[in-house]
Amino acid sequence: MFSIHSTSSTRELVFSAHKDESFRVELKGFEVSASADVWAYTDANGLNEFFQELGHLKKRWQGQRSWASIEREFSLAATCTSLGNVTFRVTLLGLQGAPEEWRVEAGLVTDLGQLEKIAKHAGVFFNE
Repeated sequence: MFSIHSTSSTRELVFSAHKDESFRVELKGFEVSASADVWAYTDANGLNEFFQELGHLKKRWQGQRSWASIEREFSLAATCTSLGNVTFRVTLLGLQGAPEEWRVEAGLVTDLGQLEKIAKHAGVFFNE
């Protein structure tokens, strides 16, 4: 298990239950709570690479860097301000195509300096 904690609120993005081609992701804290089982197939490697690339960044960047699961039930986008605040935009989808389909989208803020630590935890989690 590993998680990304917000530096602006009690929000947290938790990754757990990694098994072969799937894992569980939960967004919780500050007025939001949602979770989804993500069937990443080989895309879990892509998510790990996304975190590793972010972990190597020492300076702020322009634009957005993003990753999405093959079935789009989970996506993550990262942007960085001129002050080094990194915002992860988390999107979770459930029951896609069903009458009770749902979507939760929320931001989670951390510091540029935390990306290396997040990348290390992601590497351990996805290579278990």
